[in-house]
Amino acid sequence: MIKQTMLTMMVVMLAVSSAWAEVPTADKDGFIPIFNGKDLEGWHIYKNTSGFKVQDGIIRCEYKGGGEVAFYKGRTFTDFVMEVEWRVSPKGNSGVFLRTPDCGDPWTQGYEVQISNEQPPRDDAHCTGSIYGYSSVKPRPDETPEQWRMYEITCKGDVITVKIDGKLINTFDQSRSEGNKDKSHTGYVGVQDSHSAAEDTWIEYRSIRVKPLD
Repeated sequence: MIKQTMLTMMVVMLAVSSAWAEVPTADKDGFIPIFNGKDLEGWHIYKNTSGFKVQDGIIRCEYKGGGEVAFYKGRTFTDFVMEVEWRVSPKGNSGVFLRTPDCGDPWTQGYEVQISNEQPPRDDAHCTGSIYGYSSVKPRPDETPEQWRMYEITCKGDVITVKIDGKLINTFDQSRSEGNKDKSHTGYVGVQDSHSAAEDTWIEYRSIRVKPLD
């Protein structure tokens, strides 16, 4: 009985390992589409799953009091370009996560590129395009809600750059940031739900893809 139980556990572990190993094939530009437009296969939602749903090729997250994060668990990334399209509701608050571990607080152990339409508007270190709490935007981008926008985020060595709709708005060098210079260059990427203090807020994501550079 013990042998059979152990064999069953091994089969389950192999099945899980195989599922995580099924990384999508890169397209002609070298980008891996990590969201398939149908469901969250290959993703893991940290804590409460109720705030995430997939419909019409879009990940939609409505206010559930959360601040929860969906991580792509197909693989970790080191040096890469990440492209993600998003739009946020009035008074919405969310973000995109980079180089995070699979436990703990991703906004402190990794990095969060903020998405916000909170009122009153947040300062330049916590508004849309900021690397939350660590690097201010310059220039400050348009934060008009309910419009599709695209982040192009590049992580290469110590340097992270953020473009919104093709315009460079943030450059951060962790080697010059006390408390961050020893952070790992390798981790998971993810997206956050809507967790503004205002109710009835939401965030949507589509066309999420990553191009490894290493």
